[in-house]
Amino acid sequence: MNKVIQKKIKSFPETTGVYRFYERKKILYIGKAKNLKKRVKSYFTKSIKEYKTTKLVEKINDVDFLETQNETEALLLEQNLIKTEQPPYNILLRDDKTFPYIEINTKHDFPGVFFKRTRKAEKNLFGPFVSAKGTRTAISEIQKIFSLRTCNDIFFSNRSRPCLQHQIGKCSAPCVGKISRESYLNDVDKAKSVLRGNFLDILKALKHEMLKLSEAEEFEKALALRKKIEMLRKVEETQVIFAGGDQINVLGVAYAEEIVCFVVSIIENNAFSNIKKYTYRNPLKKTKEEITEEFVSRLVLANPQIKEIISSQEILDNPFFPKINFLNKVSGKKKKWLEMAERNAKNFLSLKLQKNQKYARSLDFIEKNISIIPSDLRIAGFDVSGGAGDIKTVSCIYFDQNGPDKSKYRFYRVPVKHSNSDLNALIFGIKRYLKNNFPLNIVLIDGGQTHLNFIKTRIKAPKIIFSSLGKGEKRKYGIENLFVDDKKVEFRREFDASKIFLDVRDEAHRFAIKNFRSINRKKLTTHFLQDIKGIGPKTINKIYKKIGSIENIGKLEVDNISQELGIRKDLAKKLQTSVKEIYT
Repeated sequence: MNKVIQKKIKSFPETTGVYRFYERKKILYIGKAKNLKKRVKSYFTKSIKEYKTTKLVEKINDVDFLETQNETEALLLEQNLIKTEQPPYNILLRDDKTFPYIEINTKHDFPGVFFKRTRKAEKNLFGPFVSAKGTRTAISEIQKIFSLRTCNDIFFSNRSRPCLQHQIGKCSAPCVGKISRESYLNDVDKAKSVLRGNFLDILKALKHEMLKLSEAEEFEKALALRKKIEMLRKVEETQVIFAGGDQINVLGVAYAEEIVCFVVSIIENNAFSNIKKYTYRNPLKKTKEEITEEFVSRLVLANPQIKEIISSQEILDNPFFPKINFLNKVSGKKKKWLEMAERNAKNFLSLKLQKNQKYARSLDFIEKNISIIPSDLRIAGFDVSGGAGDIKTVSCIYFDQNGPDKSKYRFYRVPVKHSNSDLNALIFGIKRYLKNNFPLNIVLIDGGQTHLNFIKTRIKAPKIIFSSLGKGEKRKYGIENLFVDDKKVEFRREFDASKIFLDVRDEAHRFAIKNFRSINRKKLTTHFLQDIKGIGPKTINKIYKKIGSIENIGKLEVDNISQELGIRKDLAKKLQTSVKEIYT
């Protein structure tokens, strides 16, 4: 098992929830579990024999989880996430018709209560429910309590006397005028209220009636009412994570000085649709309230369909968003949503803090031996790709104390005159990267003392410490040598201290290989000059026919290039600049 995954699984709770498996940040599989820790751990045991499961496990390089209140909630969350994400290894639950609903068709003078499956939730639909059986049971109970009809419109319009449902007390017989339209619609409104989750009033009335029956020693009727109450509670449980109407965002926040994690539970179109996670670095150490207010502003601007935001924060009543209802004191179902979001935010933060602790020994080592405090650490890693006869490329990656910062990654093609060796290509790449003026105090390359000396004598950057990481004894991973300030540090016994250096080197190598393969794939079908917008196959053919070679473009005036190729001067200038990057 991957050591990173192994550590993550150890931190999983032994509670109900949903787990997700990833391959390179793409979701492979979504599952539910009574015990998240045991279930996820079971995938990585040697006893698994199923071919599909074995292939799935081979691809997994990351896992996470979402905690829920109960198994019902886990099932509904799992199915909604499968519908949203469409993971390749989930087959059984991807059908859009998975969830059954209860329909109350208000277009009719005497609306009925019906079972319905549909692709999209609508205003007259309530649910979804866990199963078809559970939905029909809920309809039956609603019918018993409120005596609403369940017959179709044709049957209803052709009745001359009450049907059997009226005789057994399950319908008020509106078809033959046994109840006024006003009274019937009042019962419909009560049924809707229950289906939206407003159970308190009806449960209170039923409990009162049950106690009266008990006092009158009508125990059978009291028992029937108790079962009815239990059924209503079960109906309520199946809809714990659902709402009605416009989109509601439930915001969970977890705060730890320099890291703030947000979990947003999205409830939309009468159904829970997804959970989104966000992480923010907080170097200025703003308060939880300040950073939450900033996050909410971004969230609302990015999602104009939001009508209500629920959070434990009291400062969310933002005057810039007058149409949004901000709630921080909630009860009932909304309180359960909020508790779920807060719980998942804490779990998410816990995983992030564990990840940050990965570099604790490395940061201590750097502070003691290189005199750079953790908060100031900025490392750039470089790697070269390209064999003999190929255009070489240099990939540049960037780390701080928390790990990679991909906004500062760069990738350069190396001009032909610098491509005679990997070291010359590396020097070109480092010099080019330093022109970005990113905050930087360590440059790390892959190699030994000789490579490092070659780089140091050719690049003058007094504020930057140049270092290299080379293979140690027997060239085993983890047994590495760090060369810095004319010193050699053997990481054989200090493996934890080497983690950030190993990750920088490995990430630079991964990024280099990824980009080099991408270029090679492109070379099979397109010319590299086609990366310039406005340059196509016809223009490239003209270059070879009228100018003779790509290299000659760098020797001509822009006006001549424009005239010969019949292109605009600004495009001719771009073309010449790209060619000079390769050949001069």
